[in-house]
Amino acid sequence: MAKNLRTYLEQLEKERPEVILRVQKPMKVAYEISALQRKLDALRKYPVIIVEHPILDNGEESAFPVVTNLTASRELCAEALGLDHRRIAMDYAAKVSHRIDPVKVSKDEAPVKEVIETGEDINLLKFPILTHNYMDPGPYIGTGFVCNYDPETKVDNCSLQRIWVKSPRRTGYWPAVTSHSMQNIWKWWGAGKDMPVAIWIGHHPAGISGAQSRLAYPESHYPSMGGVMGEAVKLVPSELFGEDIMVPADAEMVIEGYVPREVFEAEGPFGEYPGYIGPQRPSPVIDVKCVTYRKDAIYHGLGVGLADHLVLLGNFPLEARIYNVVKSVVPEVMNVFVPISGRRNHVYVQVKKTRPGIGKEVIMATLPCDSRLKHVFVIDEDMDLFNESDVMWSIAYRSQWDRDLVVVEGAAVFPLDPSVPSPGNIGTRGGIDATMPPPIGNGLPRFYQMVNKTPDEVAAAIQLEDFVDPGLLGNYPSSS
Repeated sequence: MAKNLRTYLEQLEKERPEVILRVQKPMKVAYEISALQRKLDALRKYPVIIVEHPILDNGEESAFPVVTNLTASRELCAEALGLDHRRIAMDYAAKVSHRIDPVKVSKDEAPVKEVIETGEDINLLKFPILTHNYMDPGPYIGTGFVCNYDPETKVDNCSLQRIWVKSPRRTGYWPAVTSHSMQNIWKWWGAGKDMPVAIWIGHHPAGISGAQSRLAYPESHYPSMGGVMGEAVKLVPSELFGEDIMVPADAEMVIEGYVPREVFEAEGPFGEYPGYIGPQRPSPVIDVKCVTYRKDAIYHGLGVGLADHLVLLGNFPLEARIYNVVKSVVPEVMNVFVPISGRRNHVYVQVKKTRPGIGKEVIMATLPCDSRLKHVFVIDEDMDLFNESDVMWSIAYRSQWDRDLVVVEGAAVFPLDPSVPSPGNIGTRGGIDATMPPPIGNGLPRFYQMVNKTPDEVAAAIQLEDFVDPGLLGNYPSSS
């Protein structure tokens, strides 16, 4: 059976029903669903949330349920990809590189074509599109993969970009200035033409992750999407553009239209992934001409700025990219982790330090991997990369900032960081080498103070469950 959003939910329901929160009580799509996500996120609890009775802004109940928090749990996301959550950097990179070409199916074989609407029949506002934060001007699609193509090579591109639903048939559209979509826009507009787009929403978590892979330009995302899914993506021609823009046949819905040439309108403010309200700015728009969807479509919403926005939809592909790039330069790299706490500005890199200089080499190789990377923390192999207490302890006791700090001024940065001075694309980036000195010779121990620990044989003999009821662990007080 092909992988898609509903086969994934059916599998979860069968194998892990405890990780699904079904909400039967009506909830407004404006703020209420996001408020529930935010309260769970604060507790670091990440169930998949299915809201059965979403209430639209006009007070009516939507005919379509909402699934959200789908990509919030690192553990569940790793399971969906068939990976160990502590080996994402290495194993995800292998999946992306093992590409599987998509297959074309007919319109009759495409569930996303069950309903086709054009003209006055289109009403995006009947879908339960969420309004997230208090200054957002209205509902935003945060899970829409915008597909377009390079008019010179005809190579397609998919990218996850925010879309403000302004009216039944018009949306705002904010493509990052460095994105491949923006490059395509300039090419279309430079030729005096509106740019065609098709936006698909709702697929298997492995599929939406693979479609987020950072690739060369121009290069199609569908083979990488297939590689991460472990099976070919089924594609069907779009209604307006035919085979020029192919869309996933198993998606929940597709929105088709044009980005009109040199039309800019106010977009935002919008609460983005850094956790801050981004300013209003002039952005392109999309005139919607066609919508196709499943008869019983499930709308995939997103907890903007929460774990749901960060873990799978960016952090997994970013870890893999950093690992591939940096390990090719510094073979001593062991693992990479992009934590939720740093909201893509921070990355932790673990190394086996066999010689001087490795820490700074890692920092210099990591920063160019992505403009969102602001701080790189390099730690030793004896630390737990996924335990932020270990990372902070390494910084506290294995670094001297006059010696181990790397600062890069005047660097290109991602414009959503509010600490960056206007105009918002130049700032300071850097890293800290929080590793111990290397051994003074091959086969010799490091010259550094020893870490506290109980004798190995005692630690191995003492099993926590022999003394503590595992069911009571959650009741005990925690300490920061």
